[in-house]
Amino acid sequence: MSKMKETALTIAGLASVLVAGQTVANAASTYTVQKGDTLSELANKFNLTVEDLVKTNKITDANMIFADQQIEVPTQEELNENALNTTAASSANSAASSAMSEAVASMTAASEAAASSAAVSEAVASSVAASEAAASKAAESEAAAASVQAQPVAQDTAVAEQAAPVAQQAAPAATPAAGGSVYDQFIANGGTDALWQNIVMPESGGNPNAVSPNGYMGLGQTKEGWGTGDVATQTNGLVNYAVSRYGSVDGAVQFRAANGWW
Repeated sequence: MSKMKETALTIAGLASVLVAGQTVANAASTYTVQKGDTLSELANKFNLTVEDLVKTNKITDANMIFADQQIEVPTQEELNENALNTTAASSANSAASSAMSEAVASMTAASEAAASSAAVSEAVASSVAASEAAASKAAESEAAAASVQAQPVAQDTAVAEQAAPVAQQAAPAATPAAGGSVYDQFIANGGTDALWQNIVMPESGGNPNAVSPNGYMGLGQTKEGWGTGDVATQTNGLVNYAVSRYGSVDGAVQFRAANGWW
């Protein structure tokens, strides 16, 4: 096997490890916000930090919580597990960057060698073929990584100290109605391709029956009522949520891309 192919396979393996390192934290209990509560007071009350509550509950503005809002209160064990997962993901990302640099260096060396060879045409053709094969492998790895990331993930407590997450199998996809595939129904009921590709696929893999360990449901992974029901109901609820919370569908897409959640 050539050095370039070995490098491409190494990058693909590291990308899979990086994606597998992401987990979903399970909150131990919930608290109903009372009138006059602030996030800082709640953090002190539960011996947590404001950042702990913001991350656990995906709160956009730490200065704005509402009466009767359900706040998930993480345990210290869950916070420690999240810290381990973050460290593992950072290490995997660093390793992937190093492998990418090695790949670039290998390709550069191969090009220089081909230029100095008497059979320039044959060397160039071989290099192009190798690059295409590497690109194809990378595309396959990226697609596989996206598929794994789309599935809800649960932490296996038996191997928590080794930060070895176990991917949860999503519920079987709903049988498409007469209107076509889930995607076709989603678009027909007001969804957009950008919303599908950047929020629906990463959150639920396009499965309207997906349920995460935290109890988030449906195409957009929510605990609201619009997370269940037919595709039309979920699509309308998802679009309305994106507009009401982020101002627009594009705003929701941009937030999800920047933060990895929405």
